[in-house]
Amino acid sequence: MSKFRSKLKRKTGSKRWQKGGASSSNPQESKHRAKAKGRFFQSNLSLAPAAGEQSDRKSKLTLEAVLKHEAIQSYGSGGAGKTKTPTVNDIAASMKSFSMKDGDDEMMSDSQPGTFKTFQTFASNWSACSNMSFKKLLTNFRADSQLQKDMLAILAALTEVIKEQSGSQSSTEYFLALMETIEAAKEENDINAAVSLLAMGIKSVPEGVLRRKFSDTAQTLLALLERYTETENHTMTRNLIGCISVLLRAQAYDQWKMSSTLKFFDAILAFTTHTKPKLRKAAQHAVVAVIHGSCFMLPPKQQDTATADQEEQPKKVAPVVKHHPAGGRVARFCIAQFKPENLGNNQTVILHMLGLLHNALPVFNKDDIKLVSENLLSIMTATNVLIRTNCFQTFHSLFTSKTENLTPVLAGKLLSALYDYRPERSDSRQIIAWLTVLKEGHLFLAKYDLVLCSTALPKFVQVCTQDFWSSEKLDVVSAASNALKDILYECVQPCCADEVEVEKHRASLEKSLKYIIDVLCTAPFGHASKQVLIILAIAFDTTGRYFGETLAPALTTLGARYDPQSSNRIQIEHAVLQAVGSMDTQLVLKCIPLAGSDGKIDLDRTWMLPLLREGLQHSSFELFNSVILKLAYQCYMLWQKFKETDNKHQSHIFELLCCQLWGLFPGFCRKPKDVSNFRLIAKTLGMVLNENPDLRAPILDGLKELITHLETPSEREEIGRFAKNFLPRLFNIYTTKPNGSYENEVRQAAFETIQAYISITPNPVLDEMFNVALQQLQEKAPGTFIYDTLFDIVEQLALYQTKEKLEEIYKKYISVILKQDRKQDTVAKRDANLRRQMKKAFKLLREILSSENEGCVAFVADKMGNIEKLLLGTMHQTYDGIQAPRLACLKIMLDKQPTVLLNGKLVTRTLSEVVATYHLEAVKKEQIAVQLLEQIGEMFDNQEQINEFIDLLIAGFVGDSQLITNTICVLRAVLEKFTGSLSIDSLKFMLDQVLTFLIGKTRMEVDAALHFLHSYTKILPVPLVTNYLSLIVKSLSMMVPDTKRHSRLILGYIWKKLCKRFGAQEVIQLVPGNDEETHKRLKKIRKDLSRAKRNKQDRDGKDGEEKDEEDDEDDFTSELQKKSLTIDDILADSDSDSGVEDERKNRSKKKGLDTYIKESEDNIVDLADLDAIGKITTNEPMEEKDQSRPGTSKQHKDANRGFKTASDGRLIIEDIEDYSDSDEDPDEALGYADKTKKRIYDEDDSDDSQAEQEEYRPNEDEDEEGPSSRKRKAIDALSARSGMSGTSSRYVAGGKGIHRPTAASVKSGYSSKSNRTAKSNVSTGAEYRTKKASGDMLRKGKHEPYAYVPLSRNSLNRRKRSKNAGQFKSIVKGARKGAAAGSKKRLLKAGTKRK
Repeated sequence: MSKFRSKLKRKTGSKRWQKGGASSSNPQESKHRAKAKGRFFQSNLSLAPAAGEQSDRKSKLTLEAVLKHEAIQSYGSGGAGKTKTPTVNDIAASMKSFSMKDGDDEMMSDSQPGTFKTFQTFASNWSACSNMSFKKLLTNFRADSQLQKDMLAILAALTEVIKEQSGSQSSTEYFLALMETIEAAKEENDINAAVSLLAMGIKSVPEGVLRRKFSDTAQTLLALLERYTETENHTMTRNLIGCISVLLRAQAYDQWKMSSTLKFFDAILAFTTHTKPKLRKAAQHAVVAVIHGSCFMLPPKQQDTATADQEEQPKKVAPVVKHHPAGGRVARFCIAQFKPENLGNNQTVILHMLGLLHNALPVFNKDDIKLVSENLLSIMTATNVLIRTNCFQTFHSLFTSKTENLTPVLAGKLLSALYDYRPERSDSRQIIAWLTVLKEGHLFLAKYDLVLCSTALPKFVQVCTQDFWSSEKLDVVSAASNALKDILYECVQPCCADEVEVEKHRASLEKSLKYIIDVLCTAPFGHASKQVLIILAIAFDTTGRYFGETLAPALTTLGARYDPQSSNRIQIEHAVLQAVGSMDTQLVLKCIPLAGSDGKIDLDRTWMLPLLREGLQHSSFELFNSVILKLAYQCYMLWQKFKETDNKHQSHIFELLCCQLWGLFPGFCRKPKDVSNFRLIAKTLGMVLNENPDLRAPILDGLKELITHLETPSEREEIGRFAKNFLPRLFNIYTTKPNGSYENEVRQAAFETIQAYISITPNPVLDEMFNVALQQLQEKAPGTFIYDTLFDIVEQLALYQTKEKLEEIYKKYISVILKQDRKQDTVAKRDANLRRQMKKAFKLLREILSSENEGCVAFVADKMGNIEKLLLGTMHQTYDGIQAPRLACLKIMLDKQPTVLLNGKLVTRTLSEVVATYHLEAVKKEQIAVQLLEQIGEMFDNQEQINEFIDLLIAGFVGDSQLITNTICVLRAVLEKFTGSLSIDSLKFMLDQVLTFLIGKTRMEVDAALHFLHSYTKILPVPLVTNYLSLIVKSLSMMVPDTKRHSRLILGYIWKKLCKRFGAQEVIQLVPGNDEETHKRLKKIRKDLSRAKRNKQDRDGKDGEEKDEEDDEDDFTSELQKKSLTIDDILADSDSDSGVEDERKNRSKKKGLDTYIKESEDNIVDLADLDAIGKITTNEPMEEKDQSRPGTSKQHKDANRGFKTASDGRLIIEDIEDYSDSDEDPDEALGYADKTKKRIYDEDDSDDSQAEQEEYRPNEDEDEEGPSSRKRKAIDALSARSGMSGTSSRYVAGGKGIHRPTAASVKSGYSSKSNRTAKSNVSTGAEYRTKKASGDMLRKGKHEPYAYVPLSRNSLNRRKRSKNAGQFKSIVKGARKGAAAGSKKRLLKAGTKRK
């Protein structure tokens, strides 16, 4: 019976009319448009929106979206006609022609060069120009600019004309067309637009065309310049100046001898003093670009030189001209502006000229440089600080340019002259500028003439050390220190290159060093102590090798001033460390001896031992034998002595000292001067290795250091003679079973020393030791500790044996073990021992394969095939620990193969081993698997078979869970390494395979898949990821909840990366609606990204405001730290296209520097005097105290603030106690040597406080010298030190009643000024005392003289309750005593009356 088929059945997906619309229209196809619209704006990519929806709202389908879609779809499939599938590199290259602004992808920047396409701009609808010169107009076109509209119209018209004439749209064609347009144009707008286009395109016109058309073109442009000079069309003027500048730069050297060329140059030069800043800057840039960047000033292009070398090798390239022929014209023009009338009335013109000279001066010839420098020095006497500042900047740019036009002799004279223009010491900013200029001048001299530089150094060092280091301004001290640091490194260090060079400069360098040393040895440590020590450390480092005797006093001073509790301890240790590393060790130990005069070790100098261990080099074994060994033996004997007497404390001290002294041995082995004297200590070293296990570590380290630093064969032979003595001892140490971690570390150090010592051991000794070790190995049972250690020793000795002996070892200990031939005696019978043996055998085979010794190379060449077969035969063995050495052997085999077959067993089996062992820690640690992947992948890539390479790797997907995880990890590594070589199909296939495991339930597989996906979305271009974005998002959404929770961290990274690159809203629309958890997470990410964007904008805004504020108060010294502009920067600035710039860009105005005159009422500065330059400063001068006031003559500052000073410069400050309740003198407690000085320092330095003291000082004669005054001053000092009376309150006692000044108000700690003014020094009730009689008396207009107890927060303290209660007890007691005395007097008086 036949099957019934319905005739109504039709093909699914066929076209159908909408209901009710069959007769109105036919269905329309919009498949690709709907897909493009859905891809970028709809949540469902497979369906287009309904027709009703399209009609209801405005369509988002734009030309840009369609172009994007077409670009992306072009990468999705290669097409039937293509012979080669496109790779990522192909896509990356094609992406240079368009911009895909999706997310924050860095690869999609507009700045990438390439073929210019115009489909992405509005202007491309009106112009088909493809010349790169006009790209800026087409890409940044603004429809609201009439100038740009005119430019676009002219450009479109010229492009059509060129196309009609079958032109190639070259720069020359546009240049000639634009010049014709300019000459024929009548309206100003057309001329302006044509000149703006010319300014864009003239830079790419060949030099030959510009030279041929120079006369006509320049004349036309000059006529336009004269015509528009007085108008307000500054854009036109700037473009004309730029065009003339490009024309002049293209002219040959001979052309500059003609007056017509100079006429055009003078036209630009005249604008350098224009009142309009934009025109003036454009002219200055043009002038600088011409004299810097003319064709004969620049070096020849690489292509030109390459062709010249190929065609005519004997012909030499013409030398580059060092100075421009128009430089003298610029120099004379600038000097002409330095007229006395300008200096007095129009200083702005001078500043403009200085700005031009800043970049132009280095390319003048030497005569012009000399003339300009003389004029600059003459105008530096002006009172305008800005003129001096700009002169400093001009000299700074001259020195930093390192120009050859400035001769060393002239530079030396300039430096000498600048010493006469040193600013006032109090003007820190100009001092720093002056210092920077002088420093750069000395660096210039160091490059061209070291003798002149070294001769000029002492004066500069003297100024820095004696004047500026003693300055009270910390920024001046830092500037001087930085200058000295650069001088020492750039000027002094080249003078100390070798002994011959040192002798040329010895006198001047010694003089410079003595200035630095004198500051350290004579002046006590002050606020500049750290800078002094840092500079001294640099001096030790640069000059210590040849000037040790000169620096010895400084090192002795450092040793005497060292204090473990000092704040400068770290700086002193650093300086001493540099001295140890550069100076002779014997001289260092002479300056800071480790032993006292009696020969015993000085415990106070043991801080030197760690510094010696770290910094010692180029020392001598003789010194170690004569000094260090004696002290070490002394400490060892004391150690044993105190150990026997059970004095643990002293025993431990001398044990540490003994170990520290032996710890110096590696330092003495670091490049020693007398290797021949090693025999003096060889016997002692052997004895210590045998008898004292605690001292083995430094000896082993020292031997390794010594062997690695042996340079000549004679030195190696000298140390190799002692191999018979040291190697057996080292073997014994290594073969002894350790009893702890320390002994195990010593064993490893001994093995490393064996490896090093064997490399210099004579062959007869090696043969003898190899035979003995091999015989002992055969006697030991496999698997034991002694067997493993002997195997390691045999392994190291075998590397230096002949080919025949290596074949014997290969048969007995490598082949049979790896084949697991248990019948042989040398093979272990137990699996555990066999695993250890196999690991040792693989390690031995790896060492033999990688060795470069003659015997090993010959053996490997002979047994290459046998070794490969042996390695491939062990692939089925999976013992732990053998995978890493086996992979290492396979890698070496691949390196040694002359030709490798990609489909051979060695490659395929190696890849399978890499995938299977990729997760092992030993393999990860040594990076062997990654290296093999890269090596084999490059082999496939070189033959364009990268897809076959991936096919070999993905075979792991058929294995267990661990193998699948390893395969995914391997694919990730391949993706990161060979991104550019992978084809689109391979990427799609890899992604599909990985996403299959992403939705699985195995955590390990899912974690690896997520890491692969993170790399996939991070490193691939946006269009490639966009093609599969919906698939990626859908797979991430379908993950199992358990794996989502387990891998939530890396999952969050992926979501965040996707949102950054494609936009959070687009990613959210792709997530299925039922995945609420992912929607919540993406919404949070969207908020976080928006918040981060807003915060970044806020930060940028704040940074911009801060930058503006900093610009307003810009320190001119920062300009001196900037490097001079290169010729590329100058040309880029001068060739800016002003026609397309944003006219709305505002330029922040900088506020000028404030200027001060340093003068007093009695000494008025005469500004007409040339000496007035020292009185004009940029810092507000400090007001000097009037010396005519009484009592102020004693108020001078003492260097040590009245404290005692020790012999080594330390200040002695004793602890201060509260003597308010005792009878002791608080001045003595404060540690002042002179009590009058103490009282001076307690007084306020300000004039206001002095006025208060004069106003509030009743009974001055009594209170000033009274004991209560001294007590209050002691309390004031205490409170000031402890910080009690800070800024907690600004209340000052004064007035009547409870507001009157009391002594207790100081103790309360509330007043911020009470302990610094005279009010608080008035004792309680002093104004009520009477001079004639005892007791108090009533004062008119004041309260009654009762004792008031002020309130204090200390009264609330429970611990001080009894003390506070004592105040009231003393008051009551005093009242009772007074009452008793009064009653007694009354009784006596009454008795006398009765009588």
